[in-house]
Amino acid sequence: MKKRMARLMAMSMAMALAVSAAGCGSSQTSESEESSSGGSGDKVSVVLATNWGEGDAKYDYFYPLFEKFQEENKDTMYITLQTYSTEDYKTKIKTQTASGDLPDVFTYWGGGMMTDMVDAGLLLNVDDYFAESESVKREDFEESSFDYYIAGDGNAYGVPIESTRGVLIANKNLFEQYGLEYPTTYDELVSVAEVFKENGIIPMSIGSNGGVPSEFFFSELYNQYEGGEDEIAALASGGNFDTDNAVKVAEVLTDMIDQGMFPADTMANGGWTNSLQLYTDQKAAMTYTYPWNYEFIPDEIQECTDIIPMPQMPGATVDPSTIMAGFTVYGFMINKASFEDEAKHDAVMKICDFLASDELTQSLTESGMIPCKNVEMNMDNQKLIMQKTMDYAQDKNLVQVHYTTMPSADAITMMDSSLDELFIKAITPEEFVQKVQDVLDK
Repeated sequence: MKKRMARLMAMSMAMALAVSAAGCGSSQTSESEESSSGGSGDKVSVVLATNWGEGDAKYDYFYPLFEKFQEENKDTMYITLQTYSTEDYKTKIKTQTASGDLPDVFTYWGGGMMTDMVDAGLLLNVDDYFAESESVKREDFEESSFDYYIAGDGNAYGVPIESTRGVLIANKNLFEQYGLEYPTTYDELVSVAEVFKENGIIPMSIGSNGGVPSEFFFSELYNQYEGGEDEIAALASGGNFDTDNAVKVAEVLTDMIDQGMFPADTMANGGWTNSLQLYTDQKAAMTYTYPWNYEFIPDEIQECTDIIPMPQMPGATVDPSTIMAGFTVYGFMINKASFEDEAKHDAVMKICDFLASDELTQSLTESGMIPCKNVEMNMDNQKLIMQKTMDYAQDKNLVQVHYTTMPSADAITMMDSSLDELFIKAITPEEFVQKVQDVLDK
């Protein structure tokens, strides 16, 4: 097979996620701990924490290399690996932030998700790590990928690992079966939806459970409106959520719900897994997703999947075929106290070098991860749908999502829970927007 090499760059975006994204993350519910054996008193004990546990798309690619790293360093360190499901992980880190007892090194989200840790002085300025590393340098990464981890003092407190792209995917077989073209306008989408509904097919598998995937879908639509891209970016520096565009998008979502475009029970069919499952079972013609979910799309569904532009929403002025959500979504952080502890320092450096290594980076791409580090990849080794994604992304203007720019975790949480309410029509579009703005005002 002819080898096709592609250099994947990170995106220029600021971010505040949750990988379950928003966001993305493991469905695993239990913590696992594994440590090297041995008994030398010269060994140092260190803790590496992540949500890349069993059930997460990255586990099968991360864990074998972690075991190899663990074996190579068994004479000098005991490594405890702690893995959690995404929501349990957020709770755990929040508790540890309050107690000042974070893991030595841990993968995590930036933006508003790291604010409390930065304010408490718990995280290391990553320039201190790069200054000492002999194998990893800051210039190895696309510089803009650090934006997600830059705090108010202008310093970066995380090393970016993963960037991503948002995609609307469509089952071409279902469209061909019912003689339909991919919709490019909202009116066309309404017409297409009617045909699918008449034949027992859900037009779009979009739900909202903890704001997933509704929050990212909301942002995708928002970027179509005049000034929307700038308004999303401005949130990171004190901008308002209460805008005309926010109300417009919420109204469009309400109309989509009224038109029956989404599953009847948006809560039960929310979350990345459930929304995607309807699509992979061919019970839904389209869905909105991210590459971290590609591991769960069967090969035969990848074959009949096309990546298509979002239809243009009513009153929108930006051509959706020219834009694509793209941003840094995940990385790792370093406990400042651990780094400054002479006994732990060398072990911490080694773990960081491992997490930022070309070997691990290249392996993780096979799970659907787009790397922030500039590495050469053989695209023929990637999943078919990833190849389609990267081909589609070539000429697109990358835009941010609200999750990347919300200035606090509380604002993200309120947006997520309020979207859940909006999707079951428990609140109006205006009430949804105001609830999020009230948190920002605090």
